[in-house]
Amino acid sequence: MRTQLRKVLAGAAGILLLVVAAGCPQRPSVAPLGTLSDPVWENQEANAERSDFVVHEHEFIDNGEFLNTAGEDHVKQIAARIASGQDAQVLVERTRNFARPDTEYKYRVHTNPEMDMRRREIVVRALAAMKISDADARVVIAPDLAPEYRAGERAASDYGDTLGNQGNRAGGAAGAGGVNGAGDGVVGGFGANTSAGGY
Repeated sequence: MRTQLRKVLAGAAGILLLVVAAGCPQRPSVAPLGTLSDPVWENQEANAERSDFVVHEHEFIDNGEFLNTAGEDHVKQIAARIASGQDAQVLVERTRNFARPDTEYKYRVHTNPEMDMRRREIVVRALAAMKISDADARVVIAPDLAPEYRAGERAASDYGDTLGNQGNRAGGAAGAGGVNGAGDGVVGGFGANTSAGGY
């Protein structure tokens, strides 16, 4: 009798162990939201940060090596970010709109390596004056990092901006101010008679 009881208890214990080992049915593990997409956004953000350190061709005085006001402000911002510990390569955008005097029509379609080197030297001297000790090693000449618009994309963007945004701004101003400035919206372009001033 005891032997039989021991066998039954041993069998019950074995079944209990199997049930505990198997456990209850579990849900499949699911990765937290953003596990796949966050690295993509972080990579895009890091790539965009590099573009902040490009001194563009339009930030220099026309066909010259000296920075205009926007360029001076931009180089100051670059210096502040480097001084705060951000490690970045500074790019001086290669000239693409230079008019060569020895050509017949003097179209602004040429590069000018000598001007590029003078512009680089100006940026290096400006950064060094703002206590960036490794400015000479940090500044290089290169094309802009962002891809350029193709002609069709530029036309579509300009056309869309002209009809859409400028029309909204003009209509919004007219709709908000109206004829007598009291907001009656009697006269105006698009959206003159709408409450928000746009369409």
